[in-house]
Amino acid sequence: MREQETAFIGKITAGVTHEFMNVLATIKENSGLMEDLLALCRETSFPHREKFVKTLITIQKQVNRGMEISASLNKFAHSMDEPKARVEVNELLDQLAFLVQRFARLKQVQLTVNPVEPPLAICIDLFRLQLILVACLEYCLDHTASGGVITLQSQKTSQGIAIQSVTEPGSSLTENAGTLPDELAGLQEALEALGARLIPLSTPGQQGLELILPLNNE
Repeated sequence: MREQETAFIGKITAGVTHEFMNVLATIKENSGLMEDLLALCRETSFPHREKFVKTLITIQKQVNRGMEISASLNKFAHSMDEPKARVEVNELLDQLAFLVQRFARLKQVQLTVNPVEPPLAICIDLFRLQLILVACLEYCLDHTASGGVITLQSQKTSQGIAIQSVTEPGSSLTENAGTLPDELAGLQEALEALGARLIPLSTPGQQGLELILPLNNE
């Protein structure tokens, strides 16, 4: 996707999510006001008080969830603002896990993040990096049985920064060790643009994918 098109999508999405968060903030403010009014009328008779209180609690919980979802989408949209951005890898993986959580839930697969210490930071084309990582997660989800666990993790190696998406035994991720699956062949252009490599992982305990980002992107 050309930079101009990517920036356009990001700008519109960021603007709409800002407006949506404003709507949710108004709902939250008014539900809080209604809760205060109910509290003031505690000594007087009020039909269905408990139902109103429970409904307001549900509204506030869903508003908070909506704000979290909107903030995450807004952050994703802003990743298209610049050709390169500095990002902390643990934070990025948490963000992606949140965005992909619905797909994991539909597959009945648990998606976790194993943070690295000390945290790693990288300056990179964030949109392309996320495109690759989400494609890797989708591939792992497609090849992980119901009840499985997929873990996102990272580490610094002599080759660069390695980001791994690994799943437990019983998956069918790596039919040919060392060969990138056909389903991920479309990522080649994005990988070349980042100067990155994507390789299959296969150990006695885990299978998965590893994305290696060059050290000069730090």
